[in-house]
Amino acid sequence: MKAYRAAKEFGFVNARVRGQLARSLKIGTYERLLRSKDYAEFIKALMTTHYGPAIVAATPAKLPSPEKLAMILATNYSDVSHKLTRSLSGKVRDFAEAYSLVFLTEGLKTVIRGMHVGLDRDEILSFVVPVSPVQAELFARLVKKENVEKLIEDIPILDLKIALLTRLPAYLELESSVPFEIALEEWYLRKVMESLEAFPDEDQQRIIQLLENRVDLRNTIMMLRALVLGLNRRMIGVSMVRFTEDSWTYVDSIRWRTSWADVLMQLKKTRHTALAAQLSRIYGKTNDLAEIELAVEDYLAQQIKKQLTGYPFHLGTVIGFFNLKYLEMRNVISIAVGVEKGEPASIIRQMITIW
Repeated sequence: MKAYRAAKEFGFVNARVRGQLARSLKIGTYERLLRSKDYAEFIKALMTTHYGPAIVAATPAKLPSPEKLAMILATNYSDVSHKLTRSLSGKVRDFAEAYSLVFLTEGLKTVIRGMHVGLDRDEILSFVVPVSPVQAELFARLVKKENVEKLIEDIPILDLKIALLTRLPAYLELESSVPFEIALEEWYLRKVMESLEAFPDEDQQRIIQLLENRVDLRNTIMMLRALVLGLNRRMIGVSMVRFTEDSWTYVDSIRWRTSWADVLMQLKKTRHTALAAQLSRIYGKTNDLAEIELAVEDYLAQQIKKQLTGYPFHLGTVIGFFNLKYLEMRNVISIAVGVEKGEPASIIRQMITIW
C-alpha cells in the first residue's frame, strides 16, 4: 500500500522529470562541443541541441558572447524549472516552490554584492535571473535604493528581511557582503526544511542528507580557502553556513584547524571518508582549490544521480532534476568560456561534470 501511494503521488512528477532529462546533453554531444575549432563552431553545434530555440530568441541576428550565453542558459534553466514546478500539485509543488527559492536568493546575493562594490543599476540587473514578472519588478526596485541597508528595508518578505538585518552589524564591521550571502543561504535552507514537514520521515531524511552533503562540503571548501587567504577567525565564523545540528557539529570540528590536512582529516571522520582521501591526494599534488571544487561537484553529482536510479517515486526525483539540469547549464558555460579562450579539449574536459 505504501508503494502504491508513493507511485500515485509521484507518478506524474517522475514522468515529467524523465521527459526533461531525456533531452539532456549526451556524452557524444559534449565531445562535439568540446572539439569545436572555434567559438563560432561551438555556438553552431549548440544550436542543434534543445538550447537552440532559446539562443535564437535572445540573439536572433548575432553571435552571443560567453557572458550573454551564460545569461541565456540561466534564464532557460529558471524557465524550465518554473514550468515544472507550476505543473505539480499539493505538497510536492510546495516543496518544489521552496526549492525554487534559490532563484530569489541568488538574485538577492547578486544585487547586494553588486551594490556593495558600486556597480551601476543596469550592470547589476544584467546578472540577475528572475523567474517571474513579480520577481523581476522586485529586483528592479531594489537596485534603485541608495545603499544596502535601504535595500534590505524594502524587501517584502518579513522573515527574510529580519534574517538580513541581523547580519547588518557584521556587514558594517567587516565591509563585506559575505554575512548577507550566508544569511540568504540559511534562510533558503530553512524554507526547504519547512516544506519537508508534510512528508514522511523517509522522504525528509533523503533530502536532508543531500542538503547536508552540499553544506558540509561547501563549508569544507570555505575553510580551505580561508587558510589560503589567511582570513581571521571573525571572518571565518561569519562565512560558515549553519544548517542541521550534525552539520554545525562538523563546522565546529574544522573552524579552528590550521592546515588543509587537518581540515580534510576531520572530513575523513564523516560519511565522506573516501572523498576526503581523494581530496587529500588532489590537494597534496596540485595545491589548487579549483581542483578540489571540481572533485566535490563530481561527487555531489553522483550522489544526486543515485536519486534517479532504482525506485523513482520519491522527492529525490524532484531535487535530482533541479541539480542535474543546473550542472548541464554550468557545463555548457564552462565549455563556452574554454573554447572562446582557445583552451584545448583536454583542459576543458577537466572543468565539467558529466553525470
